[in-house]
Amino acid sequence: MDRIDRLSSVSAALAWDMRISMPPGGANLRSEQMRYLAKEIHALRTAPEMGELLAALEADPPRDAVARAMAEKARREYNRLTRVPEDLFAAYAAHNLKTEHLWPQARSKNDYGMIRPLLEQEFAYKRELAACYGFEDDPLTGLMDQWERGVSRAEIDALFETLKRELTPFVQALRALPQPDRAPLLGVFPREKQKAFCHELLAAVGFDFQCGRVDESPHPYTTVLHPQDVRITCRYFEDDFTRAVFSTLHEGGHAIYGQGVGPSLFGAGLSRSASFPMDEGQARFLECMIGRSLPFWQWALPTARRYFPELSGVTPQAFFEALNAVKVTSLRLGSDELTYNLHILLRYELEKALFDGKLSFRDLPAAWNDKSEEYLGVRPRNDAEGVLQDMHWFSGFIGYFQCYTLGNCYAAQLLKAMERDVPDLYDQIRQGRFSAVKAWNREHVHRFGAVKAPREILRDAAGADLDPLVFIDYLKQKYGCIYRQG
Repeated sequence: MDRIDRLSSVSAALAWDMRISMPPGGANLRSEQMRYLAKEIHALRTAPEMGELLAALEADPPRDAVARAMAEKARREYNRLTRVPEDLFAAYAAHNLKTEHLWPQARSKNDYGMIRPLLEQEFAYKRELAACYGFEDDPLTGLMDQWERGVSRAEIDALFETLKRELTPFVQALRALPQPDRAPLLGVFPREKQKAFCHELLAAVGFDFQCGRVDESPHPYTTVLHPQDVRITCRYFEDDFTRAVFSTLHEGGHAIYGQGVGPSLFGAGLSRSASFPMDEGQARFLECMIGRSLPFWQWALPTARRYFPELSGVTPQAFFEALNAVKVTSLRLGSDELTYNLHILLRYELEKALFDGKLSFRDLPAAWNDKSEEYLGVRPRNDAEGVLQDMHWFSGFIGYFQCYTLGNCYAAQLLKAMERDVPDLYDQIRQGRFSAVKAWNREHVHRFGAVKAPREILRDAAGADLDPLVFIDYLKQKYGCIYRQG
């Protein structure tokens, strides 16, 4: 398991380099390097010796929780990957890197056609892999199961039905009301000043720059090589500095989680988050439930004025209302907290249609635009603002988008528990003190890495199983206050 972790971290470092600093001509070599590492990792995970060691552990189960979790993870990976031919595993890894490498070019050129064959093959590989895992008749559930064990298409369908039922009429009602003035967010905000401001925010909320770094990329993301080497990227827009702020806080939530995992879990295959939805929950928690709150901007706005003097006449209340206003946009990363889940629903329904054979890849851009108009009230101007806007499908994160909505639900329940345990939470945030937030998350979520399952973390910290109504109540209370409803 230690060898697997080290090779995996090397692979992740090469992938980071590809996205940040590799020259374009290095793509073919990098693809072969990734193919080689994928084969080596696959061979270790599926070696006969691994099967023998697991059988021995199961005959004499360890009493230690970390050792049990290590054996359970290794068994699950062994059972899953021994069903995947080594050549298929390596071929997919190489193809995935080529697709991801081409995506920024396709988006910048607004040319879906140049990447469509690779995307279609990406989905074909995923269908083949899901069949190997035992999900030939339900590939989407098989792919979801990679991101969080036990999650099924039926459960996610039910989750989205609840959200649609509760939130769609609420969103429509708010859109019919007078909207908060968005003028406080408008202006010209120099990129270098945005960068300095975002770095200051990251340091304040607990990102350790001695064990992490920040770069730029076409799509913000986080790479955890080790708890002491966590890398994030962001993107800056000079006409709207809040987009950089919230993407930075989002990736900062991932990164602080990665830095908070016990370092001793590296080498045991457990130095990662409990699940991808729990990881997204920590990212959305910092981005939205902290970063989009009024107490946060009562502290952060005076700091922002040092970088952007044009904000000097803006009050924290006006700024808070402006950045949370229900926003009609085709871009997920530019959306408000309330309609964000409609962006996720759009992607989830398109994935289902593609896997069910009800939608062709040739017709995907038009279908995307139609659903955007249906759910969000806006039609993308081009494919760069539509089907090409996210890197996920082009980097292999297929059957993934529900992780964000699950994460929102986790985050809302954890916030409620944090409010219970830290009665002066919002007073501390108003003062720019985030140590209690970080300490609570580290104690109840981060330090366990993948030793505890996400639902176990939720039950232990919040005292309840997954309940989307807690998230819905959070949204209705927040937006009811902003729009003076109730």
